[in-house]
Amino acid sequence: MDLPPAIPPLPIPPVERRVEEVQPPRAVEPPPPAPAPPEPPRAAVIQNPDWLRRPSGEDIARYYPDRALRMGVEGRATLSCTVTTNGGLEGCGVVGESPEDQDFGAAALRMSRLFKMRPMTRDGAPVSGGTVRIPIRFVLPRG
Repeated sequence: MDLPPAIPPLPIPPVERRVEEVQPPRAVEPPPPAPAPPEPPRAAVIQNPDWLRRPSGEDIARYYPDRALRMGVEGRATLSCTVTTNGGLEGCGVVGESPEDQDFGAAALRMSRLFKMRPMTRDGAPVSGGTVRIPIRFVLPRG
């Protein structure tokens, strides 16, 4: 039996060993901060209100704080209110009163329903949302 001819083994190329340099981990930079959300539109502040109705001197006398009246104290209060589409006021709050211990702010809040102004308009239609500041002086009746 004839043996097949012997085939010499193929040469094996030498294995090249590569040593890769290990890089230290890079610091990961935080992503840039997200832009701030846009501010919501602020309500317009009405500088020169066009009043259709304001409390009269008799109204102010009727709402005058009892204690202040008995003590002969005059005072003032300032309200900040939102104007509705029909010119009424809502969401009123006292932003200042003097003297603080005589209830002039509470009296002014009770009187706020007596105010009515011409509302702001946009494209000819009344809109709500304007803010108005109302200073009110409480003066003792002269008699």
